[in-house]
Amino acid sequence: MQADSEPAVTALKWVGIWCAATALLAYLGSVSGLTWMLGALTVPVAVVACWRWWLAWLEQRRRARLDALYRATGQAAIDAMTGVQFEHYVAAVLRGHGYAVELTRASGDFGVDLIAVRDGVRTAVQCKRQARTVNGSAIQQVVAGAAVHDCVATMVVSNHRYTRAAEHLAEVHGCVLVDRIRLARLARGRLTRF
Repeated sequence: MQADSEPAVTALKWVGIWCAATALLAYLGSVSGLTWMLGALTVPVAVVACWRWWLAWLEQRRRARLDALYRATGQAAIDAMTGVQFEHYVAAVLRGHGYAVELTRASGDFGVDLIAVRDGVRTAVQCKRQARTVNGSAIQQVVAGAAVHDCVATMVVSNHRYTRAAEHLAEVHGCVLVDRIRLARLARGRLTRF
């Protein structure tokens, strides 16, 4: 399930709870003559359900605006980002292409910074924001970490280029490499396939 549908699922759960509570109170009211309970208890349930839906909708809008700001960032700003900021940027780009993205914890991630899921395929993503060409160790790390995170695909995203050895190793392992040019095209929506 994609991240965009989470608020809708939460809202449906609360509407379901509201309907079940209303039906139960209506039944109890008709059986025992306590019809005043119906109005007294369903109104707070409805208010809570609506409030939860509103908060979920606001969170979805906030995330969408933040993702749009990240994707609009230029290359110079990307080069100045910290590693964590770059991970959030890459997550925003991937979400813009229909992935549900989960950030792994900072330590003990086994070389996997993000887990991106689309169409049921879990992809382990290594984010490399650095000032020099990326070597084969990034591919080795993400390929090894993919098994730990139950991922079937791998990807390395960088703000720089890759060495020939890294490109060869990625080809052997089926790892997708996204360099600075490809990343800029993905962020602008000019490239739709990885």
